[in-house]
Amino acid sequence: MKMHFAHEPGPQPQRGWSRLGSENAAKLYAALHTPDRSVDVVDSREHFDLGCPSDDEFPNRWPSEADIPGFRQLSGSAYSALQRASKMIMEALEMAFDLRGGSLTSRCCNGADELRLNHYPAVDVGEINKGQINRIWPHTDLGVITCLFQDDIGGLEIEDRGNLGSFLPVVRGTPAEMVVNVSETLERWTNGHLRAGVHQVTVPAYLKHADKGLVPARVSIPYFVKADRRASAGPLTEFVVASGVARYEEISALEYHMQRVAKAY
Repeated sequence: MKMHFAHEPGPQPQRGWSRLGSENAAKLYAALHTPDRSVDVVDSREHFDLGCPSDDEFPNRWPSEADIPGFRQLSGSAYSALQRASKMIMEALEMAFDLRGGSLTSRCCNGADELRLNHYPAVDVGEINKGQINRIWPHTDLGVITCLFQDDIGGLEIEDRGNLGSFLPVVRGTPAEMVVNVSETLERWTNGHLRAGVHQVTVPAYLKHADKGLVPARVSIPYFVKADRRASAGPLTEFVVASGVARYEEISALEYHMQRVAKAY
């Protein structure tokens, strides 16, 4: 059934179902930081992606109503609610940086955001210990910010910026708790003032030192706030003036996204 709404591989925004191992976060991250290094590892995860329901440029790929009744309506409602919530976060960032109203929100108001449903099947801890498979390898997200909901299985970790290369667990407090992470486009807009958060999903803390055992299945729901496709992914003038030099080139958000993805897959 899943093949009827499967994502077609390529640099375009993802729509529909992507099979286990189809996305390689390690290659995506290496393409940005160590492009000459070969990466041959696997993400043990499948996912379903959807964009704005009114997006005609990259339309959604849906399962039939008969196969999953109510799924399309429920997903669309979740998308709309997270779109509203993320706008409030972006408005708060404008105030925090004393930016003119709309400096950030005007660059991400035309429905380029994406909602993803992640499923990590159960996996033997011994397979992960071999070093070729992880739930998601360390990476940064491509968009502006990511708003994430997760179950209570554990395994999500964020890099400790005071000790690069080491990671700290992000433990869920309540089912309604939303994790907000800075992504690459916001790093570019702020000229590096805000850095994209490096994160991974690995074994839960209680299995860290185990030689055997089953890592339970895990689910998460990230909402990727994306810049408008024709908006600039280059730094805002206010941040260039503050540092004296633009650290990132001018490029449209869609071009940046497609260049990054094309190098990684």
